[in-house]
Amino acid sequence: MKDGLEHNFKKALNDFELPYNAQAWESLNQKLSAKKWYQSSSLKWSAVIVIAIGIVAYFTLPTSVKRAWRETNEKTASKKTNATVVASPNQSEAAPLTAQHHTEKGMNSNEMDQLMIQSNPPAVIPNENELIPHSIPLILNQREVLGLRDQIIENQETTPSYSGGIVQFDFKSRCQGETFELAADQQHERFINYAGKMLYFGYGQSISIKLTEAGKVTLTANTGPYGQIEEFGSFEVFAAPNLALSVDRNINYEDGLPKINLTAEATDAHLSWFSNVKMDTYQGKSTNVLAFVKGIAIVEVQAIGANGCKSKEKEMINISEDYNLLAVNAFNPQSLDSRNNTFMPFALTIRQTPFKLIILDPDNGGLIFQSTDADNAWDGIDRRDGKMVPSNKAYIWKVVLQNPLAGEKGEYRGTIVRM
Repeated sequence: MKDGLEHNFKKALNDFELPYNAQAWESLNQKLSAKKWYQSSSLKWSAVIVIAIGIVAYFTLPTSVKRAWRETNEKTASKKTNATVVASPNQSEAAPLTAQHHTEKGMNSNEMDQLMIQSNPPAVIPNENELIPHSIPLILNQREVLGLRDQIIENQETTPSYSGGIVQFDFKSRCQGETFELAADQQHERFINYAGKMLYFGYGQSISIKLTEAGKVTLTANTGPYGQIEEFGSFEVFAAPNLALSVDRNINYEDGLPKINLTAEATDAHLSWFSNVKMDTYQGKSTNVLAFVKGIAIVEVQAIGANGCKSKEKEMINISEDYNLLAVNAFNPQSLDSRNNTFMPFALTIRQTPFKLIILDPDNGGLIFQSTDADNAWDGIDRRDGKMVPSNKAYIWKVVLQNPLAGEKGEYRGTIVRM
């Protein structure tokens, strides 16, 4: 009964035909004859313009833009090539079967639905993390588009970058009067706290400070992890000895030598002397400059304290004339003053140094007098004839020292007139 009913339905469906309607076919024919959208002349011209713009852009855009464009197209082609559809193993290479054919084969509705799914595979959906090239707008190199790729910006002021390192130096103690120096640092700002003042040194500034006071010196800089100010060292400045220097600028001939006295005062310090001329001693609180030659004497005294710190003082002394054994330039044999009635350079009478004195005639160079004893002075008698030399005439004298002092010449000379 059931089989007969199904057979009747199938036969009715297979033998069913629609009646021919001439008016419907005429209406369909008119629709097919109408101009398609792609046959419109305005659309054709639009396509021509788009193609022209593409050609111009290809030859005018920078190379980097064309390269990016080409790489995008290649990636798109690669995606199309690699895109595959997974087909069912039961799928045939032949053309898909129609629903009517399967109905004739006797398949039920579930089997027919399964076969339709296999015959019409689903579209390939890209991975959600995979980007489709054409869906992303092309990003160009703005500097190249603007024509700036060959330009160089000169004289740019670089911003100092942070670095944990800082110029290192010796944190040993220093002495008052020294100069503290630190090389320039391009990466840090530095601060020095000294003598109640905060001194600032910016990027690239070298440091040079005269340490005029005793005390502690603290150095800080922006060396923290976030550029904050941190202390990176300190040292002590020790006091230098207090030193005072005094000078008696009058030449003293007390022992027959030309001396200028200097005295220094310092507490708990060792004193040393230095000069460009001869001195009679170089240690101790007092010394003398031997002013043998006219000119400028430069004297320096240095005091060294128990802590090793030093103090210095310097003086410049003018020496107005050359030393010449304190010899006079005239004498009078008839004078009652024993200091003026003979001739002997005064320094030779008190220096106790070996010498030889000679008197010469300026006319012929003849020897008039000679002596090696300071008590044997010339009284004006010419040894050649035993007579008194003519008055108001200048005679030449010369003294030769056997043991001159350091810095002293060995020969002195001058003229003497008998009054």
